[in-house]
Amino acid sequence: MKKIQTIPLGVFLFLCFCFAECHKNKTPPPDNPYGLPNATQTGANTFACRLNNVNFIANGKQSYPLLVGAQIISDTLFVGGSMSGNVSWTLLVQINRSLIQGELYYIDSVNQSIKLIADSSCLGINYNITQKNATSGIIQLTKLDNSKKIVSGSFSCVIPIESCDSLRVTDGRFDIIYR
Repeated sequence: MKKIQTIPLGVFLFLCFCFAECHKNKTPPPDNPYGLPNATQTGANTFACRLNNVNFIANGKQSYPLLVGAQIISDTLFVGGSMSGNVSWTLLVQINRSLIQGELYYIDSVNQSIKLIADSSCLGINYNITQKNATSGIIQLTKLDNSKKIVSGSFSCVIPIESCDSLRVTDGRFDIIYR
């Protein structure tokens, strides 16, 4: 009868460690300290920003009342996100000229605009839908992939609201599969 040779325990553990599959955290670290979704370029269907230092997050992976969408018609891009709760808010980002990846567009209310559509005034409910336009700000297209239909970018602006403090929109980001 043949004797089976055994591997010493230390060698066995070393080999197990060397050939074990490493389970790394595949979620990238946050790119902001506020809890906004990371600024991605994968078609994650996200739209988020900070409104006067409060998170506004719409996520297309969830159902109503959190909605996102994008559409390109000719040379015009429409990107928007909605969030409902005690009040309903929608932000619409629009670029009305040649769309170029990496381009920085300045808000001018004609060719580029950001609009707030809300049923509230100064964060109080009034059940009247109002629309306010940004008077200054920027939009940047970080990705425009026409084959995969992905549009990603960032934005910030100031939206004046009568008898209220201006609405400061910061850390805006979107990553949407458009139609």
